[in-house]
Amino acid sequence: MVQTPYSASLAFQPADYHDRPTESARADAEQVEKSAQAELRAALRTGLIAGAVASVVSTLALALAGRRQAGSAVAPTNAISHWLWRGEALAVDRPTLRHTVVGYAIHHLSSTFWAVLYAWLHGNRHDAQTVPKALAGATAAAALACFVDYKATPKRLTPGFEHRLSTGAMALVYGAFAVGLAAGCLMANRRSSP
Repeated sequence: MVQTPYSASLAFQPADYHDRPTESARADAEQVEKSAQAELRAALRTGLIAGAVASVVSTLALALAGRRQAGSAVAPTNAISHWLWRGEALAVDRPTLRHTVVGYAIHHLSSTFWAVLYAWLHGNRHDAQTVPKALAGATAAAALACFVDYKATPKRLTPGFEHRLSTGAMALVYGAFAVGLAAGCLMANRRSSP
């Protein structure tokens, strides 16, 4: 084999020289990473707004159902604080910092978690930006949240309001959560569009 200056220079290249990414591949990888970070930021922004709306709407549903079925508008929210106060929280009917505020904080954080997850997986997609599509997606997310809350979660970490409300009232609460989630996502996405 005749060795040319070019072939001689290849002989002295490191073994992985041809496997190194090109500038174009590096730029593509950076673009993909930036796009993923932007998607996550958008999901967090949308999730914070949608989670707040879903939390408030479902808490109003809890209050209405609680007043009707438990004789106390705050009893179902108080029951959520059983995460910290165990059985004591399930019997408190009056508003307290220990139970009502803690119960609402837990509910709000849970709502925000589901809202961020929903926004990241579906709610921020362009095809989910109509009311029917948003409601359908949010209803599926609420059904999944309900399944996880009662079938995949230890009893100590269930929502707790199931101890104060009927199954039908709980279905209405999860329905209210879905409506709040859809409305919050639509609102957040409309605010961010040019």
